[in-house]
Formats: sequence, C-alpha cells, structure tokens
Amino acid sequence: MMNMNTKKSFLTVSITSALLLGCFSDSNNSNNEQSQPILASQFSNILDRSGTPNHLAEVGAGNHMAYTPLHDNGAWHGHLLPDLSQSNENTAGGFGTTIIAEEYNVSMAKYLEKPMIILDGKKADFTTKAYSIPGALIQKLTTQDGLVIDLTLRFVSDRSSLLETKVLNPTSQSLELSLSGQLVMGYYAKDGDAQSQPSLSEKLPDYTRTLNSDNVGNVVVDFGRERDSWYVRTTGESAFHITRSIPTITTLTDNAYTSIKRITGNETFYTVFTHTLTAQEWAKEKTVVDDILANPTTYLTASINRWETYLEKGLSNDSVAPEHERVAVKAIETLNGNWRSPAGVLDHHTVTPSVTARWFSGNLTWPWDTWKQAYAMAHFNPDVAMENIRAVFQYQVQEGDALRPWDQGFLLDVVGMNMGKPRAEAENRTEFNDAQTWNERDTKPSLASWAVWEVYSALKNEHQREAEAIAFLQEMYPKLVAYHNWWLTARDTNKNGIPEYGATFDTEHNVTAEEAAKPRDMHNNWNGLAINAMKYKYIKLGEDKWTYDAGIEGYNALLDSQNYVDIGSPAQTAASWESGRDDAAVFGFIDTIADAKSTEPMSITQAQQIDQLGRYAVKHGFDNSITVNEIVDGNGKLTYIAEYTNTTPENNDKLNLAKKEWQVKFAESKDTNGQIVGYSLKQESVDQASYWYSDNNYLAKIAQAIGFSDDALEFKAKAEKTKQYINQCMFDANSGFYYDISINSVSLSNGCAGEPLSHRGMGPEGWSPLFNGAATQENADAVVKNMLDINKFNTHVPLGTAALDSPAYGADIYWRGRVWVDQFYFGVRGMANYGYQAQANEYVARLFQNAEGLTADRPIQENYNPETGAVQGANNFSWSSAHLYMLYNGFIN
Repeated sequence: MMNMNTKKSFLTVSITSALLLGCFSDSNNSNNEQSQPILASQFSNILDRSGTPNHLAEVGAGNHMAYTPLHDNGAWHGHLLPDLSQSNENTAGGFGTTIIAEEYNVSMAKYLEKPMIILDGKKADFTTKAYSIPGALIQKLTTQDGLVIDLTLRFVSDRSSLLETKVLNPTSQSLELSLSGQLVMGYYAKDGDAQSQPSLSEKLPDYTRTLNSDNVGNVVVDFGRERDSWYVRTTGESAFHITRSIPTITTLTDNAYTSIKRITGNETFYTVFTHTLTAQEWAKEKTVVDDILANPTTYLTASINRWETYLEKGLSNDSVAPEHERVAVKAIETLNGNWRSPAGVLDHHTVTPSVTARWFSGNLTWPWDTWKQAYAMAHFNPDVAMENIRAVFQYQVQEGDALRPWDQGFLLDVVGMNMGKPRAEAENRTEFNDAQTWNERDTKPSLASWAVWEVYSALKNEHQREAEAIAFLQEMYPKLVAYHNWWLTARDTNKNGIPEYGATFDTEHNVTAEEAAKPRDMHNNWNGLAINAMKYKYIKLGEDKWTYDAGIEGYNALLDSQNYVDIGSPAQTAASWESGRDDAAVFGFIDTIADAKSTEPMSITQAQQIDQLGRYAVKHGFDNSITVNEIVDGNGKLTYIAEYTNTTPENNDKLNLAKKEWQVKFAESKDTNGQIVGYSLKQESVDQASYWYSDNNYLAKIAQAIGFSDDALEFKAKAEKTKQYINQCMFDANSGFYYDISINSVSLSNGCAGEPLSHRGMGPEGWSPLFNGAATQENADAVVKNMLDINKFNTHVPLGTAALDSPAYGADIYWRGRVWVDQFYFGVRGMANYGYQAQANEYVARLFQNAEGLTADRPIQENYNPETGAVQGANNFSWSSAHLYMLYNGFIN
C-alpha cells in the first residue's frame, strides 16, 4: 500500500506531467491534453462491473439487480463491462446499459457501440481485456497483427456519459468500422433463468422502444409512456440518445442498430450516451452534448480529476491494511454510484439507498439513510453531502401546509421525483403526481444535527471552506430546530420531554370519508367505520379470517381482552418504520402460530420453530404442542396450517399472558384544539432518547457556532436532563442492559414513565447510549459484557439486531437477527467510547473477515447473517458503505 503522503505528491506531479504530454492523435479535437488517473489506477476491479443483460429485469438474491453497473455524477443511466466468461456471447467491446426509469433501475441494452472491424474482407479477431477503475470502464481489444481498439467510458454530466474510442491501425489500410447496439428483449429473469416469462413487448405493451437515426448516423431510443408497472415507469418523453463525433451510415431494426464508418490510419472519436426523462431535459442537455463533443478531452480530464480528488480526500488513513483501503474505495464508489441529480419534483442532488435495489433506486430519499450517507461523504464529496441533506428538507412541512398543517417541522419518510397522490392533489400537481414510494406516514430518528455538524467540520477542517461551512450551519439551523420541536409536539404524549416513535395522522392510518361511505370490497375494508378513526385488523380466536375495525380505544381494548390470534395496525407498521428498525422485537414483533402456514409440507418441529410466541409462552406454563393440518380450498390448493393441540381456556390464559407482554398500545397526540396530530407507541425508546440526547448536544454546538448562545445553553440543559433520564429509567441492573420502557397510565415514583421492557430481549437499542455518549461508565461496562457474550451478540459476524437468546431472534429475520452495518458501527463506536477499543477492533476485524464478499469484488450489502456471514438484503447499499467508510476513516488503526 502506498503511503498517502506519497500518493498526494505523486498525484500532483503526475497530473502536471500528463497535462504536458501529447496524447493520442485526435482528429476531432485540437485540445489533446488529458490527465491520467493515478490514484484510481491502483484500484482496478474493486467491484465486479461485468454483465450481459438480456431482460428488462435481471435479478439475483432478494429480487435486486443481478449486476453492479457503473453509475456516476448523478446520471440516470449506468454501464456494464461485457461478461467475457459467457463464451457464447460475442459482446466484447460493447457496454451493457441500464436506465433508471424514474423509480426503478432496469436493463435497456445488451450492449451499445460494440465495435467490429473488417480488414481485407475479413472480420478482425480480437483478444479483449476489460476492467474497471473508480470512475471508469476500460476495454482494450487487440489482434495478433497489432490492430488495437482502446475504449474508455466515463460520466461527464448529470445526464451523459462519454466513450472515447481509439483505433490504432498500424497497417494504414482502409478499415470498415462497425458500431452496433442491441436492446434487451426479455422481461424478467432470476439468476439467469427466464422462467417461461413473456417477452418485454408482451408484458409491457405501452413500454415501446422506438429507434430512430439522423442524417449523420446518431441514434435515439424513444420510450413509450408506462405508469402502471412496478418495474419501469416512463413519461412518454424519456429517451436515450447516442451522439457521435464522427458521421456514420446507420441502419436500424426494431431492436438494434448498426453504424458503419470507413477509416484509414489511426482515429480517435467520441460517443455521448444521454438518458433524459422529459423532453425539457433533452432540450437542456443537447447543448451540453454539443459542448462535450466540441471539447471531449476537457470533459474526460474533469472526470479523471474529480475521481482523483475523491480518492485523495477520502483515503486519509495511512495505517490500515490493504483490504481495509480497498473496502474504503468500494464504499466511495458505492456512495457516488447511488448519487442522483435533480429530477421531477425533487430540486436537489441526493443519494439513494441503492441504485440496484428494486425499492431503493431513482432519487428516492430517506432521512435515516441521509444522515449516515452525508456524514461519510462529507469527507470526500461534501457538495453532494450537503445536497443530500437539502433534499430531505425540501419538503419539510411548513406553517399552513396544504396537506398536513398540523405537522409543522415534520420531515417526510420518503421523497423522490414523483409526489404521492394525496400531496399532489393538495398542491394541484399536474405532472410527477403518482409516486409509488413517496411516504408521509412517519419520519426517521433525529440524527440530523449529528450529520450537519460533521459536514460543517469537514468543510472547515479538511476542505478549507470555512465560509461555506458557517453558511451551511446558518442555512440548516432553523430547519433543524423546527424538526426538533416537531418531535415534542407530535411524539411526546406524556409531555416529559422524551419523544416516542409513532405514526402520522394519515389516510393510510385513519378511515377517510370516502372509505367509510364506499361499499366493502377487495380494495376497501372500512365501510361504515368512524371517519378519522385509527385503522386496525385482527383474527378472532377460533377464526382464520381478518376482521377490520377502527378506533384507538377499540384497538387498545382488544389488546386487553386478548380475544385475537393475530392483530395488526398500519400505524404500528409506520411506527416501526419511524425507528429505522422495521420489525424489531422491541416494538412487539414476534412470529406467531398464524405465521406457521405454508403451501410446502411443514413438520411439527418446523411449525414450532416458526411459532416464537408459543415457545416464549412456555415460561408461563403454556402447552405449545402443535398439530399441522392439510387444508384444501375451493380451488383445490393445498395449504399446511398449524394449530395448537391444547385449546382449553386454561391453556389459552397462559398464552394470553405472553401476548400481553408483546402487545404495543397506542396513544394519540393532540394539539391545543384537541385535533389529533399523530400517534405514539405507549413506550419510550432508548435509542430515540439517545439520539435525542445527541440532537440536543449538536444543536447546542451549532447554535454556539453561529452566535445563538442562549439557545446553546437551553439545548445543553435538555441534553443533560435526557442523559439522567436514560440512566435512571432505561437501564436494567439485573441484566446489565438498556431497554425501551413502557408508558404507564401513571408515572413511577422516581419520575420514569414505566418499567424496562426486558422480556422482549436485547437488541442494538441497548448500546445506543454508548454510541451517543449518554451512558455512565458503570452501565457501559455491563452493556459491553453482554455485547461480548457468545450466547448473545458475539457471533461469526458480531452484533446482530437481536441477541441469540432473544425470544424473537432469527438469523434471517430483517431486524431481529441480521447484522446491519450501521448498528454494528454504533456498537463498536460505543465500545471504544467507553474504553473497549481492543475488543471493538477485534469485532471490526471479524466483520471484514467474515462478511461474505466484503473484501472481494462483491457489492456492499444491506445486511449479513450473524451466524454464517452470508449476504442478505439489498446490494450496493449506501448506509452500509457509509459506516464501512467511517470505520476506515476514523476508527481502524
């Protein structure tokens, strides 16, 4: 590994030297000086960027894109190197291409601009080398006779990528150069198997792809309007342009093109690939494309230098092993790849969770992800870090909001280029008004000030941009305060200054007048129920179908009566989303006998393994013996359903004791006029309290930095009060761990809202006070002891989202077992904060060693199996990348 000081000197000298050297002969551009990548060239194939798509949706594990295309500069398309391992595919020299169709990333072309050369009437036989470096895809095609084609592809604007093609012809004979492209024809394949799926045109007849060419051979693919699919969305104006610096003779078929050019001697030419989402975007970008082709080396040099700067700034740790540095580069590539430029109703650049994950692409933006992404990117791409934060705050609810005026200061859970229908109707939007993912049902934990302070610190101390740093604090401070105050208005039902998690007053949670009046059918279950009442559903004891009802009083009363097999509420789901830990045990999520249902044969042992609540109830003397019945419905479909063998009232009473310990009641938050403004879980969460402690501390720092000293004193006082409350009320001395606490109808004599909910098991919320610095040393010692326990969190990949002995644990359960890198980071950072650096380092080493593919060329994953290290969840995941970069940048030594 090269020392970073050496790297920086080498970078400066090399770029200067490269600018002085003449480059390859370029008949299309007199400005031949082009710098060369120095740092980037040290990191080839950090990620496997090869793939030859044949279908619109080619997916692997989790139904996420099977490939990792190069995305960069916020552009809305990506490129792949050819998969040279597929011996039956002649794709060498071409670039597979994907487009981000608003909210989804899909394959567009098997290859574009695949070169072929005819010499003396024969097709030249090339040997191909293909590889990636940060910011570029590179191919080199050579023949035994010395004929060479060098291909370098980079992104040069927020809508366009640029391919440089250099043909070295030592024969000086006239050659026929052919450039071809082939669109994908299939609709869907998983793990390479099309599974008898229909063709793309059969499945999506409105998603037409019309190829056209102009009089100099440039190609455009115009896409038809498609709004209903959950795989691709287009406006009817979106297009993909292929624009070259040389004229060609182009022929087209329905799904392919071939462009011919005769050349003599050496030749360098350029191709610009541009994906625009609307006609207006293309009208704007066409001017950019013209400038790119007039000055191609200028744009390529800017791309090279941009990536050299990312690496120079980002690779700041001189004392790490090479595998740690390669993971850091992978994290930088992933975060920059998930960067999207403004589109639709979102005016700012942003960073999405994963460009290759089906539900996380487009420019979809979550606050919880943003805080972490911005914290990391502040060190190597601070402008995008700031923009990502601004994107979250663009739709912060203001006074007099058209849709939810009671939620002033609220940050929406998800925003993107298409607005949700309720808000679009309230704001009279006539376009970009039919989002499938926009979400106003909840927000996310309050680490915004933590992220803003890190961006400020990096701007000031690492990038020497102090004036901008202060301006950013001044810009964000009133927004952060409004967000902070919203928590107290909408999520503090017992008014003790410690906010809860909850859900908004929203049409997804509350019965609307239209739903109450409309007859019940498969799309509406709420006819005749009270307007604005909270929705819920349940399966009555002795039945197997859902009953739908509404009203918070009825919901809480049903929990007390225990007259249900299963129960659910959209507001409970949103409240768990608000925590950032969707189905965590602490929020009452545990698998029940209702989950022991399958169309595949299921043994009694398997059914009991699924029924976590029944196993838990054994502590109360419950007999969890199970019978598995085979049920055939009216269509002849066989289903295996588990039922308890002992259904006596006495046995049911023992099960009810267990249910009561896992039930989560709700409370309403109301304004001074008695209007419902939201719902809160009737428990105070220790992780939220810890983030609240940090939020107050960072707001105090920000206030002090911009001259609001009185505000700073107030925030410091609130932080100290929160710290005292956490340690007095949320720590259980018997088990040595922090837990959420219940909110009782009457507070305890010590001022606590209720008792620790230790019976739901240990989770990462328990080390949140250590990460945020709110724990006492004595309590932290006890927590770390549990974190190091081989029967709890000390696993193959440590620090899973539930302890091994948690009643709701499962190695493959989303937030009740899997290792999430953010919670892992919070854990090891918390350990180090309280003197356990050596143990934290050992855990970090184990993560790098045991997380599947992490130090190889596999994508960074959403989460990992704690027992095996197997990859789980979405690939190319931003917040995992952010925290791996944090481990590299400020932790590993």
